[in-house]
Amino acid sequence: MYTKGLKMLLVVGSALSLTLSGCSSGGSSTTTETTAPKPTTAPTAQATNPAEKVKLTFWDENPGPNRTPFYEELIKRFQAKNPNIQVEYVGIPASGAKQKYDVSIAANDTPDVAGINMVWLSDFVAKGAVQELDPYFKDWSEKDKIAANIVEFDRGLSADKKLYYLPHTMFLDILWYRTDWVKDAGLKAPTTWGDFFTNIDKLTDIKNNRYGFSIRGGAGSINQLTSMIYAYSGISEYFTPDGKATVRDPKITEFLNKYVALYKKNTPVSDVTNSNKEMNATFDTGTSAMIQHNFGSYNDHVTNLGNDKFAGVIPPKADNGKRVVVPVANGLVMFKNSKHPQEAWKFLSFLMSADSQTYWNQNIGQMPTNTDSLNSDYVKTTQHIQQGAEVLADKDTIALKLPTHLPDYTKITTQQLEPDFQRVLTGKMTVADFVNGWATSMEKAKADYEAAMKK
Repeated sequence: MYTKGLKMLLVVGSALSLTLSGCSSGGSSTTTETTAPKPTTAPTAQATNPAEKVKLTFWDENPGPNRTPFYEELIKRFQAKNPNIQVEYVGIPASGAKQKYDVSIAANDTPDVAGINMVWLSDFVAKGAVQELDPYFKDWSEKDKIAANIVEFDRGLSADKKLYYLPHTMFLDILWYRTDWVKDAGLKAPTTWGDFFTNIDKLTDIKNNRYGFSIRGGAGSINQLTSMIYAYSGISEYFTPDGKATVRDPKITEFLNKYVALYKKNTPVSDVTNSNKEMNATFDTGTSAMIQHNFGSYNDHVTNLGNDKFAGVIPPKADNGKRVVVPVANGLVMFKNSKHPQEAWKFLSFLMSADSQTYWNQNIGQMPTNTDSLNSDYVKTTQHIQQGAEVLADKDTIALKLPTHLPDYTKITTQQLEPDFQRVLTGKMTVADFVNGWATSMEKAKADYEAAMKK
């Protein structure tokens, strides 16, 4: 099965021009030293003497014990190959990362290279904060190892369709579940929506502090909720042709009513404020039988549970036979005010190389985007990565394209929808009002954006 999955993964680039995917094969390779090209539109910075010591600052938008040590190791490897370049790692706590970036942009005190959430990109481009990467990328010796449709997807993240962002890892949402609990209860893996709700109910034993599920109600809740509502509904577009938000569809309301009803009955009370960290902890400590997260928490679950007590399945197909997924690629940008743009590109391209991607993704449990890395033993032997490859290559899989290009998208999801979802969970807002507020705000954001583009 794993070999079959890998073969499927290798054709994803042509099979999924839908949103984000793109993987092909290639032999395992030793990363070659890349020479940073001189951009055609060069940033206003003087060329650095090769012997001159250069200091770069790198910001990680989601630091922690499951990421920081691996970035530090990659920095050590880069500095060994480039002794004249020193890279300072700075971890920015995820809960306040966007605000930290906004403040740094306003103060013109940004890092040289940084990891960012892709939904922030259009805002950063609009503020003129990030450097266009096309002049560097076109002359990079390894550019063809990054699948063309990934690059084209990245161009679509900004209104001008230029390349500002390169992903060194990608993932899908996944339902992690306790295989031992499911087996003991005589149930089966949650491969249908019926199984999903049945298992949650059957595996709930509140007297023994066991819950069938844990809902992410705190920071980041809307990203995961969006993935679930569209997977359940089978709807593959965020807007209708006439500009109406498809979140208004009755199938989405149907799912939300079922989902919200789980809170406190089949989930911990603390879910209303839980971010991904706390939600994952309920799974790892044996409190919850199932959670919805993504590939990135795999290694933590192995550490805490062992690899024989849990497994993962991509959220099931909808009643219409379609599987709607929201692939996400976490990536890197170079900020425009870097005083050493050529060295900054050298570091960024090092992180995009096959060896770096294999090391990084193996340790954080996600999928590489470099085609050579996709042929590594790690990819060939990891169950959830193989499953992701098979799902992406399935003719019935549709990738939902989120309207992250809308300047107000992040503001709406974090400042309006996250607190509103908490109100729904606690009974202070109806599902109908939640959906209407969601749709109305997104429709206005779309209309405002399109009006501004015509000016």
